[in-house]
Amino acid sequence: MSSTIEFYFDYLSPYTYLANTRLPSLGAEIVYRPVFIMDVMKLVNNRPSPECPPKARYSALDAARWAKRYGIPLARNQDLWPALMSGKFDARLLIRGALAAQDLGVFDQYHTAIFNAAWHTPRDLASESGRNAILADAGISPEPVWKRADAPELQVRLAEGTRAAAEKGVFGSPTFIVDGEMFFGNDRLDFVAERLASTAAA
Repeated sequence: MSSTIEFYFDYLSPYTYLANTRLPSLGAEIVYRPVFIMDVMKLVNNRPSPECPPKARYSALDAARWAKRYGIPLARNQDLWPALMSGKFDARLLIRGALAAQDLGVFDQYHTAIFNAAWHTPRDLASESGRNAILADAGISPEPVWKRADAPELQVRLAEGTRAAAEKGVFGSPTFIVDGEMFFGNDRLDFVAERLASTAAA
């Protein structure tokens, strides 16, 4: 089985963290598309779970079920969310950091480190010193990544990527596109695998 999966992701989504742990098992090339999903949702008039308390409560329980099924840790980052909700931290920085890490050739380490800090073993992502420590522990020099992430060019690229995702029909994270067909949610990875197999057979 070999094909390409376009993976639209945001580090704030537990379901995206869950899906990210399963993608390597599909044996496909993965094209990582970092997006700030809150901005995508605004463009397509979707509402995030935090704006609907019943949905948020259910999502927490449901994500825990999936983590148990996958046999992986899942822990809410208790310090990150208050910083986000109060406006003290703009999570777009994490997405621009992913773009910067792609440019600098350290994406794999960055991607794993940020997802782990958000959901696996929660760490301080809201402060500069915390983020620097996370990258340093992953073997990445923090300064070039965050300097690149703050460049105006990266802000433009993130905005362009957000618009492009919305135009393709993306409305949430995780979203996967295989040969033009879109799949949403970690619970749709079986369908992704079927599409990959169909493509390989063709």
